[in-house]
Amino acid sequence: MNEDCDPHFVFDGYERARGASIDQVWAEVELEFAERWAAAGWFERLKLKREMQREIERRLDRVAPPWGLYISD
Repeated sequence: MNEDCDPHFVFDGYERARGASIDQVWAEVELEFAERWAAAGWFERLKLKREMQREIERRLDRVAPPWGLYISD
């Protein structure tokens, strides 16, 4: 941390934390669903896509909770 700059709360910390994690979370979920996705027809893929989106949101909320306080240094 820089001595000249005190840490402070940031308004957009939630979005920053989610943005920093989205690629990794997406890749993990995509990998976990890959086998089911490959075997699915178009209708099942629609359902899987919604399930994947819910799982991604659930994991992102665990990484960056919406009620959290975020600081920047």
